[in-house]
Formats: sequence, C-alpha cells, structure tokens
Amino acid sequence: MNEPTTTSPTEVPARVDVAFPLAGERVPIEHGYGLFGAMCRVLGDLHGAPWLSVHPIRGVSTGDGMLGLRAHNLALRLRVDPAELLRVLPLAGSTLNIEGHPVMVGTSRVFALEPAGELAARMVIIKNGVEREEFEGCLQRKLEAMGVSAEVEIPTRPTLSAGPHEDGRRVLRIRGQYIVGYPVILRGLSAEHSLRVQALGIGGRQRFGCGVFSQVWSRG
Repeated sequence: MNEPTTTSPTEVPARVDVAFPLAGERVPIEHGYGLFGAMCRVLGDLHGAPWLSVHPIRGVSTGDGMLGLRAHNLALRLRVDPAELLRVLPLAGSTLNIEGHPVMVGTSRVFALEPAGELAARMVIIKNGVEREEFEGCLQRKLEAMGVSAEVEIPTRPTLSAGPHEDGRRVLRIRGQYIVGYPVILRGLSAEHSLRVQALGIGGRQRFGCGVFSQVWSRG
C-alpha cells in the first residue's frame, strides 16, 4: 500500500503541486493505474516512491465512462517533495498513452499548498473490502492518528463521480484485482490541519490517484 512513512502529528513533510496541461480528446474516468503506468514509461520506475502522489486527471464526464479534456486546463497534477521536482519535470513535452488514449503533456507550473476549510478526495482506500460503516470508523481513527479534527462526509450521490453504488463506494482495478474505497469530503479544517491532510494524504494507493485531497471548488 502506498501510505506515507510513519510521521508524528507535528511532523509534516514538505509538498508542492506540479501541474501540466494535457492536449488530447479523452481519457478513461477510471485511469489511476493506467496513468501511473504511462508516467513510469516516461520517467522510469516510480514504484515505492514515498515522495509522489498523483491527483485524478481533471476533465468533464462524457457519460460513457470517459473524461473529456479541456484545452489549457491544468489537468494533470502531481503532489511531490520539492527535492524531487527534477524527477517529474521531464513529463513536459512527452506523450502519455493512458490505456490506448494518447495525450500530450504541456509545460509545468508549480504551486504551493494552500489551506482550505474543505478538502475532497475522489477515492480513499484504507482497507479493502470493508463496508461503509467500517470504513467510517477506520477513517476516523486515521484522522485521530494524524492529529486532525474534521467533519467527515462520504457522498452517496455522484458528487465526486461516486459511482452507481448506493453507499458511494468506488472500485480501483489493478491487473484484474478490484480494490474498494470511498469518496471523502472533510469540512471544518483549521489551516494547520488542512495542510497536514494535503501533505500526508490518507490511505493507500496514492500514486494511483487515491487518498489525495484538494480544495473543493464550486461549479461556478
């Protein structure tokens, strides 16, 4: 599992977001494993890299299991240790083949993490195969261990592409293996706790787009 290394509640690793525009038509909505594999083909083996988390690609659902890409949108975002920036900058100018869908990667921009009272993750994986109630308990224990206080919501509607399941569960497919997780929204975060959640993430498979928290943006 891609979980952060053991860290005390007061010890937060340095992280920044590196964002790239993507030029292409569409990519699968469920692209976490495919995107990571495409990145490894360009950058070399990134397995076991504790300094890297990958945001889900930003796009617009086309209603057929695909995401449409918008021109000039910084669709690809990586959360990295600043000391490792040079490892990921060569993505610019490359072509990523994401499960048969080629996209061209544009010039990078680097952003500092900013505190926000509300954060969301498209999918959080703590323990595979758990039901919603057990997941909520595991999540609360994770937050307590991190020293984070927040109001927790697990959407049951498609707010975060939560999928067709009534309890909101999502499924990550890796080489025929199906791993269950849930979308999570955290509210009422202090600035300190917000930055801690963003820097550490929650749960495993963070290189596949899971457990990576970002600010909640309104549709406007």
